[in-house]
Amino acid sequence: MRIAVALLLVLVAAVPALADEPEPYVRTCATRQYGDLGPGWQERAVVAGHVAFLGASDARWRPPGPGAWPLKVLVVVDANAAPTVTIAERSRAHAALGYNNVRHNGTGVTLDRGTRSVRFEACRPATSREPWNRGTQFGGYFLVAGRRCVYVEVATQGKIIRRALRFGVPRCARSTTPDA
Repeated sequence: MRIAVALLLVLVAAVPALADEPEPYVRTCATRQYGDLGPGWQERAVVAGHVAFLGASDARWRPPGPGAWPLKVLVVVDANAAPTVTIAERSRAHAALGYNNVRHNGTGVTLDRGTRSVRFEACRPATSREPWNRGTQFGGYFLVAGRRCVYVEVATQGKIIRRALRFGVPRCARSTTPDA
């Protein structure tokens, strides 16, 4: 009986913690985009396992205003991979992911219009030799309140890879926790 009560108490304590972490928004192969990324695109990207973020450090910063700015960042995912990108806890007060069809009219938006986490489900490998065929491309935004570094965690192949993306700043401090 005591074991059952203890197990029940553990489950009750765990439920709020599980409820605090929402399921990731899912982008499937059907929502992909494609285009020629140009030569040397990987050198301009921030790579984390099966994911490459293209355009983060190139994002044109707009003057400060209300809300967070939607800054275009193309996510390129290796064929057959399904990594999950999550805004790290230390960045959640000032950043969100806008890969959930966030609409804007060139002005700031509130962070709650974005998501904390997105799973990108890539397509199978294509047999095409077209120059754009470099993985599955997903267009969207990082919603960022102010010039800063945004720290992300990428769950891929059973491990967590941490990266910092620059938005309007010349460099970022290293993450305090190593890749898992």
